[in-house]
This record gives sequence, C-alpha cells and structure tokens, in this order.
Amino acid sequence: MRKRLIMQLIAAVPFIAFSQGKVKYSYDNAGNRVKREIVVNTKSVLDDSVSEYYSEMLSEKDIRIYPNPTRGHLKVEITGWDNADQCQLRLYNSVGQQVLSTWAGSSYIELDISSRPDGLYILHITLNGEETSWKIIKK
Repeated sequence: MRKRLIMQLIAAVPFIAFSQGKVKYSYDNAGNRVKREIVVNTKSVLDDSVSEYYSEMLSEKDIRIYPNPTRGHLKVEITGWDNADQCQLRLYNSVGQQVLSTWAGSSYIELDISSRPDGLYILHITLNGEETSWKIIKK
C-alpha cells in the first residue's frame, strides 16, 4: 500500500510542479507552431511579489518581457541579439498617446515607467521590420 502511494505521488509531481504555470505557443505566419514555452509563477527572495515572464519569437529572436504587471521597471530581453539588429520600443497609454520611444542598443533593455500613472499600456516592438504589441499593466 505504501509503495503504491509513493508511485502515485511520483506520477503527480509534474502536474503539481506546473499547476501554477501557463503554456504559451508561438506560431509563424503560415500558422505552424514554432515554439512552446511553459511560464511558471515564482516567488522572489527579495520581496513576496509574484513575477512572471512572457516571451514571443519575432524576427527569429526570442523576446522576453517581465515583470508584468510592473511597479515601474519593465525589462525586455532579446536572445540572439546581433549588433546589426534594429529594434524600436514604443509605449502608448490607454488613450493611444505615445508616452515613450527608444531604440534598443543591446539585448537587454529596461524601461522606467515609474513616473507614469498606474493603468494599462501598450508596448509596441518593431524588430528588423517585424512588429508585435504587448499589454503592460502598471500598478
């Protein structure tokens, strides 16, 4: 009986480990799935807030954005960055006004929106001619 209980517990570990996560998929223009990613909620050691990251493939680069929601410092990472890459980030408020615009000069960009009011923003990223938009929540 004890052995059976242990075996059931071992079988349940993957479900328990990812029960608070999300599975995200990315697709190319033809509708083919090109990426599957599991995003897991984690607790930060420095503070008790829950942080998540979101990612998407764009122009054959992986773009990762975190934390969202943010308290004011939004991080954007681009894996596979090449110095020839051209990336522009534009942030719009909820009424469509552009409140920030910058060019990425490296694979890591930190946007400081701490002086902006709390609310919903749209981050528009253009990387090598391809575009994507992200909902950003500032709280």
